[in-house]
Amino acid sequence: MTPEDLDRKISQGKTEPFYFLYGPETFYHVEAIQSLSKKWINEDNRDFNLEAFEAKTSNVNDWLGSVKTLSFLGGTKLVIVRNLHDAVPKDEAAEALIDYCSNPVMEACLVITADKVDRKRKIFKALTKLKGAVACEAPKEHALISWVQDRAKNLGYAMNMNAARALVYRVGNRPGVLAQELNKTLMYVGKNKQVSENDVQEVVGETRLENVFSLTDALKNKNPQKALQLLHNQLDHGEEPIKIMGTIAWQFRVIWEVKHYQKKNIPPGQIAKAMGANPFVVEKALQHTKNFSNRQLQSAYKQLTKADRSLKSTSQDPVAVMQTLVLALACN
Repeated sequence: MTPEDLDRKISQGKTEPFYFLYGPETFYHVEAIQSLSKKWINEDNRDFNLEAFEAKTSNVNDWLGSVKTLSFLGGTKLVIVRNLHDAVPKDEAAEALIDYCSNPVMEACLVITADKVDRKRKIFKALTKLKGAVACEAPKEHALISWVQDRAKNLGYAMNMNAARALVYRVGNRPGVLAQELNKTLMYVGKNKQVSENDVQEVVGETRLENVFSLTDALKNKNPQKALQLLHNQLDHGEEPIKIMGTIAWQFRVIWEVKHYQKKNIPPGQIAKAMGANPFVVEKALQHTKNFSNRQLQSAYKQLTKADRSLKSTSQDPVAVMQTLVLALACN
């Protein structure tokens, strides 16, 4: 199940007695818990029908004891267990949790969250296969455009595709930040209820794009020290290595595609239309095409493919993989 599926089912009143919210996009964890709390919890029953645990400072017996102790006020009891990845139950405790989640109490709702899961472990393998499992992954950038439009629509606003695309390009593949920036834009629009590309440009800065091409500049200028500095800056701000690698790949893919059209003497505006890209992105890429030969772009693609495989291998240190990639591209 996707977070969008879950949101739709909750709005339709179709809920499950157990949910496992797993994946790095914790924004979805928070939203799902807020939606479930809004549905069942109020000031009158909060003390009886809502209980939350941190996996690291509690145990399976605590969670199951709570979810099986029904409120004398009636209604659905909501029990939340956060960060299962911090303290994974073992042996009998893990079996007890799996057994319960496979056949939960219908008058309660147990919600367990985990930022990351190791599918080689029995408990995660079992929980991710259950009906209430929700994979909290960021959509691909092309899917985020419709995601942003749908979110605006649900909040009572009309947002055209160019406006949604501009927001995605400026913020990047980060649903939580996108939601925040969208809310700012909607507040700016106010009673107008129509969101244009100009509105997005007025409210949302181009920080993401500037950072993206700053890294490209460092690679283009053969400046490994600057490239590594930018890399560690992103890592320090919580960016996942796989996402940074994807951003770098996106940079080179755009430059390569723009270079292809440029050789045909196609004007920038028409290149943007042909690519379905933001004109700002094309203009930025045009500043870099002359600095990369086809051979260098092919070599970069090979390095990126190698890094992608390494990042997906559990035996590799992600930070070391990214450092190796950045140094290889800077010395290309």
